[in-house]
Amino acid sequence: MVKKCAVHLSRLIGYFVAIASLVAILAGTARAQKTSGWASQSEISGAFSFVRANSTGGGGGFNLNGGSASWSYNFSGSFSVVADAGAYRFSGLPSALHSTMYTYLFGPRITLSKFSRMTPFAQILVGGGRLNANSNGFEAGENGFAMAIGGGLDVPLHHHFALRAVQAEYLLTRFDSVAGASARQNDVRISTGVVIRFGGR
Repeated sequence: MVKKCAVHLSRLIGYFVAIASLVAILAGTARAQKTSGWASQSEISGAFSFVRANSTGGGGGFNLNGGSASWSYNFSGSFSVVADAGAYRFSGLPSALHSTMYTYLFGPRITLSKFSRMTPFAQILVGGGRLNANSNGFEAGENGFAMAIGGGLDVPLHHHFALRAVQAEYLLTRFDSVAGASARQNDVRISTGVVIRFGGR
């Protein structure tokens, strides 16, 4: 178990190092926003997401790959509300078993917009999730609580377009164990994608 945790930790560190290198390169080449005080009215984003799911109920750990999309409305230069939805498919399962996790989350986002070449943000999102599984024609599903706490870093390329270089979050889900007992999953969600911005103020 310790060896497996060390391997997964090493992979996550390697991923963060690669993302940090990408951010440094893009920050040096991306065009800075030239209008002081400009902020978008709303944003939509699409991203590839990797989720590492770990259960406290003895269910072990799983890797999931998928995508997420979000919409945000900006009330001021730094405060927004966010709606986020994602779908992630489990990998490494037996060939006859297919399972997907869905999340739908809502909450506030704080954006630090004083940097011209990078735009960091932090957010707390709360909502729900769903697990679907299919094996040899038999299907099952379960709904549960979900919450994401974390932040990210956008690299502006234009007033209306940015690269979401990285978004990293602690993702808490509560799905029952196979035996039916209440269980908690301490997950990590890492995403990267693009942002399209609308309006301005």
